Amino acid sequence: MTGGRSLILAAWLGIFIYGYLNAMLGIVLPNLMEKLHLDKAQAATFFMLTSVGLLVAAVPSGPVMDAFGTKLVVCLGLFLVASAFWGLGSARSKKTLYMLSFVLGLGGSMVVAGENTAMSLVNSGQREVAANLLNLFFGVGAFVAPFVVMPVLKKGGFSGVLRASSVLTALVLCLHLALAFPPGSAQGFPLARAGALLGEPKLLLLMFLVFLYVGTEFSFWSWTVTFFTMQRGYAQKSASRMISTFALAMIAGRWATQWTLAAFGPETLLTISAVGSVACLAGMYTLRNRPLVALCTLAAGWFMAAIFPTALGLAGSFFPSLVGSAISLVTTGGWLGAITLPPAVGYVAERRGVSRGVLVPVGSALLMVLPPILLHMIR
Repeated sequence: MTGGRSLILAAWLGIFIYGYLNAMLGIVLPNLMEKLHLDKAQAATFFMLTSVGLLVAAVPSGPVMDAFGTKLVVCLGLFLVASAFWGLGSARSKKTLYMLSFVLGLGGSMVVAGENTAMSLVNSGQREVAANLLNLFFGVGAFVAPFVVMPVLKKGGFSGVLRASSVLTALVLCLHLALAFPPGSAQGFPLARAGALLGEPKLLLLMFLVFLYVGTEFSFWSWTVTFFTMQRGYAQKSASRMISTFALAMIAGRWATQWTLAAFGPETLLTISAVGSVACLAGMYTLRNRPLVALCTLAAGWFMAAIFPTALGLAGSFFPSLVGSAISLVTTGGWLGAITLPPAVGYVAERRGVSRGVLVPVGSALLMVLPPILLHMIR
C-alpha cells in the first residue's frame, strides 16, 4: 500500500495511540497503585522510568531516520508499545512494572519521533500546520481514553484494559507494516552533523521550550485524576472527564492552527499559548468552584495545544536536511522534562501533599513564556 493519504492516516493513528497511552495510564493509576500497593513516590518512579525510555530512544532515532527512513523506527516503536501493554496487564511485581514502563517509553518515543518526521517530510511547505494536524490526534486519543477505559475497567478489570490496549496498538502496527514511507532526508549516517545541531541557538531554544511543555503536560496526564479524587472529592469517573475536557480543547486548538498560525506567526502564537497556559493551569489547580475549574481545564487545553507541534514544525523548517535528527533532539528535550517534572510532582506530593505537588507544572508553564520571545529576537 502506498500513497500520501494512507501514510497520513497511519500517522494519525500512531499519534492517536500515543495520546491514548498517556491518558489511559493516568486514569488507571489509582487502580495500579492499589493492585501493587504503590505509594505516591513509587508511582512517580513508574512514570519516571517511562520517561527514561522516551529519552533513551529519542537521540538515536533521529540519525537512523535521516539515513534509512522512518518506517523501521515507527514500526518497532508500535511493537514495543503493544508488548508493554500486554505485559503490564499481567504484572505482579514492582520489578516487572518498572521494566515494562521503560519498554513503554522506548516505544512511545519512537512513535512520536517517527510519525512527526514522516509528516514533516511529506508536507515540507507547511510543516507547522501539518505537525499540529497530526498531533491533533494525540488529543483525540486522550479524549477517547476515558470512554474506552472506564467501561472496560468495570467489566474486564485492570488487566482487561491493558490487553485491549495491546490489541488496538497491534492493529495500528499492521497498517504501518503495509505502507511505504518516505526515504531519509540525509545521505549516509549523519551522526556528526546531527551532533552539530546542539550548537544551534534556535534548536536549543526549541529543546528548552519542549522540555518545559512536555514536563507540564505529562504532569497533567499523570496527576490530575489523582489530585481531583484525593484533594477535591471527585469520583474517579468525574475526574477522568477532566482529562477528556482538556483533550477536547486540545483537539480544537490544534485544528485552529490552520488559521492562528497564519494570523500570528509561529513565535507569537507560541508566546500567547504559553501565557494562557500558565493562567489556566493555575486556576484549575487552585479554584474550588467546579464550573470554573472545568472552564480553566478547557482553556488550558486550548492554549497548550499548539506549543509542542509548532515547535516540532519549526525544527523541520529550520533544519530541512536533517529533519529526523532535529525533531528527535527537540523531542529529547521534552523527554528530559518528562523525567524531571512528573516525578517532582510525586515527591512533593509525598512530602507536602498533592495540592502542593501540582503547583510544579504551574511553575514550568510560567517559564514557557521565555523561549518563544528569545526565538523571535534571534530569528
